Amino acid sequence: MGIPTFTIVLDSPTGSYYAGTNVTGRVLLTLDKQKKFRGLKIRFEGKAHVAWSERESVRKNDGDTTQETVDYSADEEYFSNKYYLAGSASNDIEIPAGEHVYPFTTTLPPQLPTSFEGEHGYVRYTIIATLDRPWKMDVEAKAIFQVVTPLDLNYHALAKEPVKKEETKTFCCFCCKSGPLTLVACVPHTGYVPGQEIPVTVEVDNASNTTVDSIELKIMKYFQWTVRTPKQNTKKDKVELSKMSLEGVEQNGSKSLTQNIGIPQMPFVNLDACSIINVSFILKVTACVSGMFNKNLVAEIPLVLGTVPIYNAQQAGTIVPPPTSTTPTPGDTNVLQPGGMAGGYGQPGFAAQPPVVGFNPGGAIPMADGTFTGPSPQNGSGYIVPSPTQPGGFGGPAPQPMYPQPVYPDLSLDKLSAGGPGFNVVGGLSPTAPPQDSESAPLMTKPQ
Repeated sequence: MGIPTFTIVLDSPTGSYYAGTNVTGRVLLTLDKQKKFRGLKIRFEGKAHVAWSERESVRKNDGDTTQETVDYSADEEYFSNKYYLAGSASNDIEIPAGEHVYPFTTTLPPQLPTSFEGEHGYVRYTIIATLDRPWKMDVEAKAIFQVVTPLDLNYHALAKEPVKKEETKTFCCFCCKSGPLTLVACVPHTGYVPGQEIPVTVEVDNASNTTVDSIELKIMKYFQWTVRTPKQNTKKDKVELSKMSLEGVEQNGSKSLTQNIGIPQMPFVNLDACSIINVSFILKVTACVSGMFNKNLVAEIPLVLGTVPIYNAQQAGTIVPPPTSTTPTPGDTNVLQPGGMAGGYGQPGFAAQPPVVGFNPGGAIPMADGTFTGPSPQNGSGYIVPSPTQPGGFGGPAPQPMYPQPVYPDLSLDKLSAGGPGFNVVGGLSPTAPPQDSESAPLMTKPQ
């Protein structure tokens, strides 16, 4: 075969990284005999892609119309970096037989959309290592790594503001116009994390001649996909995450109540840096009225979902128990779930001091199967609620775990033990990668 092993190994045990941190790992290469190459190069890229097809009527030159399939698509690139781990584009090199390890690193931009997989598109981050062979087909190894861009709700001004939404309508019956039906929905703030409950205060003043059969609370998740080729077009989808039904209000009656509705545990999505995929969340309060021709009265409050809860959230919303399954929400197979939202340094599952960016094999790191290499987190949900530093007070922002934890097993290639028996480490891991699009690197091979 000639090349028994050519694979990429990431240092992150979950195959996931936070935006703004270093992606580090190794390319493992095994040769059964000495071979000539132009070089070994590595490429990092992050991009989004949206596509779907539609049947449309198209008018021909003779005036007739026909049905044709139109393919819509859009692409967006967020970062790209490439350089040579060995050799260059201008000179051939000889790599001896044996097993070799080539360390690599690149720095992610601080603002990136999270990794995401959906029905009509995705956001993906990949690493491609290429053995450039003269006069032969190149050999490639590929790995997918996952990116999380955390959102601390304490630094999101709108997420901390209370919201009151009021809607009013009247009903007509022949020539008679009824009194108004008024629906008021209030929340203490709009920012929450998956697993929290939202305390919703609902007031209904029914001065109309129509009965309110029930009051419905729903948390909805909306998707919007945008394409630009061959022309701009959008497609929208929605998923119901939570629903509950409350008692209605008779004619000329009124009611005021407060009810908690839970946000299910689900992967965190932050696509602020993506312009072709949008995911939003809405709290929908509906006064369901009787009568075939009467329309329901609806009040909608936009929600902001983050990874770090608002510090007074223990009074306004509580963490609900995690589900027994980690299956992604229908309509969204986003591959990421934050390993934690908040917690103080020195709390279980975290170091006594802020962690140093990079691989820390001795620290408490969340693994893909939900276990930790160190002490367990504070609760089984995987989310850490801030601990008060004094009665009624909370400390400053706490660290995220060193590596995010994916919802399901890492998508990267099988992990091999770097530096194991028989492997030659080629060169050292420098603090930063060579400049973007660098086309050369020194040959750093230690022969067997």
